[in-house]
Amino acid sequence: MEIIIRKISNILSLILIYCVAGAFYFNYKGFEIVFPNNNSQKFEIIFHEQVAQANEHGPITLQENMVLNVSTKYALGSAEAPLTLYEYSSLTCPHCADFHLDVMPQLVRDYVDTGLLRVIFVNFPLDRNAMKAAMLSECMTYENYFGFLNRLFDTQRSWWMDNENDQLFRFAAEYGLGYGEATSCIADETMAHEIIANRQEAVTRLKMQGTPAFLFSGADGNEIFYGMVKYQELKEYLDNRLAKLRM
Repeated sequence: MEIIIRKISNILSLILIYCVAGAFYFNYKGFEIVFPNNNSQKFEIIFHEQVAQANEHGPITLQENMVLNVSTKYALGSAEAPLTLYEYSSLTCPHCADFHLDVMPQLVRDYVDTGLLRVIFVNFPLDRNAMKAAMLSECMTYENYFGFLNRLFDTQRSWWMDNENDQLFRFAAEYGLGYGEATSCIADETMAHEIIANRQEAVTRLKMQGTPAFLFSGADGNEIFYGMVKYQELKEYLDNRLAKLRM
């Protein structure tokens, strides 16, 4: 009997450890576990606008006369470019990092530098650290903005689970944002509301379910890709669309 009791006790201990670990994980990812009352062992997980990565499909045509409430202060490329790319990314998203580090430089070389494409990066944070990183990026000068994004994407694995902000603040300092400025930056409620507003607009109007996503907007309308897209696919798409715009 004693052996059986000991085994049951061990099993219950493992279950308790599993539940506690799960609670910490969900809390870290931006979820909240709520126990309805003291007399119940039932709990629910509240999703605080947390979403999975988008499934890959597109381009999908959206309404023609769509105007987004997105800031253009960090826009890359000519305002006269026939097409504008809105790059929706979470700074903790691996596929977003792959796109930004591998595909974006080719787009810049072939389309942005030649005046055919304008790029606007839009933060779509998926968790708390992505939100902090997004806020720090919004505090950068224009000259340091894209360098800081590249640094975060390139070192993503070193900071995305760092709850102490040490790595994020270190990278921010490399791009001209001191500790005091960085601390004030991630406490800026107005900025936080703007980022969340952009995120909610993407969910509501662009039907986004995750990251990355790529909206191409021009005089001929708006089309969006959901999920990771390879350069060759985008090149064929852009060449065809630009050819039609010239007609």
